[in-house]
Amino acid sequence: MNIYMCFLPEDRTLAERIDVAPRTNTAPEVYDARTQVPIKGLDAEAIQRDLSERIHAADVTVCIIGEDTHKSAWIEWELEQSKRDPVRNGLVAVTIESYHINPAAINDSGAIFVPFKRDAVERAIKWAATEHFTENDFTLVDE
Repeated sequence: MNIYMCFLPEDRTLAERIDVAPRTNTAPEVYDARTQVPIKGLDAEAIQRDLSERIHAADVTVCIIGEDTHKSAWIEWELEQSKRDPVRNGLVAVTIESYHINPAAINDSGAIFVPFKRDAVERAIKWAATEHFTENDFTLVDE
């Protein structure tokens, strides 16, 4: 099983701590650079092609929801891409703080929402890899 990590550069340290499965996006400097390019600009096309291949090669997309994640056009685009295939990626939303606003593309998409705890994230990724998706979101709570 492979995962695609979706996050803003300021949340990189947290994203790097999620090491429960191999990643399809492994070039941090390239991934961070996308936020400096307008999503509708000419320079964005090459980045979008590369990221699209990496997203579709993953079984699960894991989105770190930080303070400004909901404002990122790139995050919205990545989440929409992960839902695009007929056999689509599972979605896991890792919430850093409960008051952070979710990106619109992850709401009502069958995402599994978990707090930033290693065991919860690992369980959610395994669940998302096998889940048959609906529009209902899930919250994985500690037992």
